[in-house]
Formats: sequence, structure tokens, C-alpha cells
Amino acid sequence: MFKIGIIGLGGVGGYIGARLIQKNLANISLFARGEHYKAIKKSGLKIKDMNEEFTVTPENLINSQNDESHEIFDIIFITTKSYSFKEISKTLNQHTNEDTLIIPLSNGINHKVELRNYIQKGILLEGCIYILSNIKEAGYIQKKALTFYLIFGDNQNRFQGKLQKLADILNQSGLKSKLSQNIEYDCWTKYLLISSFATLTSYFEKPMGYILEKKMSLLKEVLDEIITVANALGVNIGENERAKVINQVQNVSYNSKTSMQLDFENSKKTELEALTGYIVHEARNLGIEVRNINIMYEKLAKRSI
Repeated sequence: MFKIGIIGLGGVGGYIGARLIQKNLANISLFARGEHYKAIKKSGLKIKDMNEEFTVTPENLINSQNDESHEIFDIIFITTKSYSFKEISKTLNQHTNEDTLIIPLSNGINHKVELRNYIQKGILLEGCIYILSNIKEAGYIQKKALTFYLIFGDNQNRFQGKLQKLADILNQSGLKSKLSQNIEYDCWTKYLLISSFATLTSYFEKPMGYILEKKMSLLKEVLDEIITVANALGVNIGENERAKVINQVQNVSYNSKTSMQLDFENSKKTELEALTGYIVHEARNLGIEVRNINIMYEKLAKRSI
């Protein structure tokens, strides 16, 4: 039986872990901390998925702040915020060997570069996920839209058997997933959506529906700025992907907020550098103008903690 570890039990990791535990097709270990860990240990992990509610009791729940185990996993999903990579590095390295496949699902596009600074063993792949969910309270995850799509892969097309087995487990657990043949393209397509809407919703302090309704012209300009940077980096995305982003968000509830927007509202640390700053800095290095994103980044940087 596959051994899968999920580091970070927020809206993404908590939901994935709960669905996997439901079907029991793999040996699942979940890493949590603080009050969230205590609540799950006491009462289980509660999930609200639209009109469905259920609770799972993880057999392998690990306190990442006091982890004495050294179990080696076949697969590790990283579902923390990108700014926590250094913080989780000890846990990550404690549970990997040379054959462990590590798949980050954090928001952002530069994870392989960042994580290489912290990973001692294991094989770093790429992944992305479409989901709207968050921790409602300790031990309780709320998924707020039907959307769920997990994509992962290896640009060198290694480990296809192992990755296909993972995709099968995920899909059989009700987690729509795809083993990508062009993961760089797929990750940039996701980044196009999350970077644009995280930046705009945080800047205007308005939900996603407001951006579509009142700021469509600016949204298209921002999408084009991101596309220009992607193209300069050798990733072929364009008008079709821009239209796809707009179409996807039209199917989301008007009042939906991005995780970065919620972090700003709650005075928490944000993923501003990963979701907005990366485009600004890469554009500068490439000699490309991203006027709109630069203006919003400078204002948001003053609000960021």
C-alpha cells in the first residue's frame, strides 16, 4: 500500500487527506500543528463540502512541532503556504529518502527553485491544484465551490508508473486528478488565475465576482502582463488561456475571496511575494513592463506583514 504524507492541513491538505482516508486506498499520514492538531486529535477532521458534511479520524496524525517519527513516504504532498518552506524542511527531510516523490501544491510558480534550498533527499516534482477551501475553525475545513482539480507531473517523464498509480488512487478517492504530460504549462495556467485574482481582490479588497463585474478591463490587462512574462520565460500561453481563466471564475460564487485576500483581511502573513512579487521581479529582470501589477504590488507591499 502506498505511503502518502501530507504536510500542511489547511484548506488544501486537509480536504485531500480527508477524502483519501475515506476510501482507504493508501496509507495516509497527516501533519498538523497547534490548535488545529489538538482539535483533530480530539474530535477528528471535519469537512464541509458544499452540502455534504463528514468527519474522518486519521490513524496517522502527526504533530509537526513534536515529530519523533522517521517513517519514509513514497509520496509527500506539500500543502503549506510557500513562505513556510524553510519551516517545514526538517519534517520534510525526516520522512524522505532518495526515492520519495515530493509534490508541492502551494500557490506560486517558483517552488522547485525555492525548495531546492531545503531538500536534502527525495525527488522534487511539480504540481498545482484548483480548489476554494479554507480552515473555518480548528479541526474544520470548508470547501466553498464544486471546483477541484489536482495536476502533477514530471517534465522529464520519469516515474510514470508510480505517478499513474497515484493518479488512480486520487481519482478513486473522488479527487479529480491528472498526470500531466506538460506540467510547466499546466502550472502556469493555474498561476495565471491565482496570481491575477489574488492580486486584484487583495488590492481592491473586493471578492472575485466584483472583479469580473466592475474591473474586467483591468483584469484583462493584468492577465496579459502575466502572459507576457510567461512567454518571455519560454512558456506558451496566450489568449485561449486568458479566456479560460475568465470562464472559470464566472462559475465561482460572486462573494468568493482568494486566500491572499483573506490573509490581508485577517492581518496574517501573505503570499504576496509568490503571487505578485514574482511577476514584478521577473519582469524587471527580463526588461518587461508590467505597469498595473507593479502599482498594485507596491501598495500591497506596504500593507503586508
